[in-house]
Amino acid sequence: MNATLADVCRRSGLSSATVSRVINGSSLVRKETRARVVRAMRALDYHPSHAAQTLAKRRTNTLGVLYPYMASGFFADILRGIAEIAADSGYQVLTLFAHRDAQGLDRIGSFTAKGRVDGLIVLNLDFPDSVVRSLAGRGVPTVLLDRPVPGSGLTTVGIDNAAGARALMAHMLEHGHEDVLVLGGPSDSHDGNARWRGCVQAARRRGMPLAPTRRLCGDFREETGAAAMARWLDEGHPPPRVLVALNDVMALGAWDVLKRRGLRVPEDVALAGFDDGETARHVGLTTVRVPLCEMGREACRLALARLHGETPPERVVVPAELVIRRSCGCGGPLP
Repeated sequence: MNATLADVCRRSGLSSATVSRVINGSSLVRKETRARVVRAMRALDYHPSHAAQTLAKRRTNTLGVLYPYMASGFFADILRGIAEIAADSGYQVLTLFAHRDAQGLDRIGSFTAKGRVDGLIVLNLDFPDSVVRSLAGRGVPTVLLDRPVPGSGLTTVGIDNAAGARALMAHMLEHGHEDVLVLGGPSDSHDGNARWRGCVQAARRRGMPLAPTRRLCGDFREETGAAAMARWLDEGHPPPRVLVALNDVMALGAWDVLKRRGLRVPEDVALAGFDDGETARHVGLTTVRVPLCEMGREACRLALARLHGETPPERVVVPAELVIRRSCGCGGPLP
């Protein structure tokens, strides 16, 4: 079997970015580092692709990052991870926010045309599959974040949403409460549906099937969490003993409504969120930590690997971790 760039990285103990800089003749590499790579290449009889080297000479040393809209810390954390790896590899980052309307889709086309970027990272929350497939056909190495697109041939870095939600729901049910309400995302949301499935699976294992009527739909914004909670109470339903919101900001919106209605967390309603944003830590919200910065790092590593002629795996899943705080009833009342 022919040796690959990954083999040279393992043999030399260096990153793919560093090995690639040696192969492409970068002057930024120290003499000792270059010698390590050369020794590894000789030991493995590794011969870099002439086509890849030719392509490298035409590069702009710029990675494009495409977002569907402007948002809060969720995007900032991902971009921070991308920027860390890009800077370490001698690349700059160019960011575009483009809505899914006609004007936004035209901007995407111009963003990837005429060699403006060497590689592309797409936060694929709700871009149409047809748009993503067209990006895949433009010849720009592309990596998706969040939602895979079948048939695109693109690598996707995603969250283990279902496992995180299973762990969260299982913990909430350990408190012995059976009256559970789930505040989820839109019905067509990839993340929201995976998190709902995880909740359903955990409840079923406890012998407590979750009916679809126990799922309220928001759109992952704080105001829709508040509106859904207010509507539930205004319709005459009793407050749920357990409220699992499938992202933190909807949990915070619902929490505000509960407080205004004279209901206490966790004494009256045990509350949990998902994502572990900065606010969740300050208010004592039980949640699921999503390693957004690491997702960005991994997406950037994979984009650079594609640039260097490697074939990364089709899907990389980063784990989600349960974080127990006081809003669920653990550790005493909140201040």
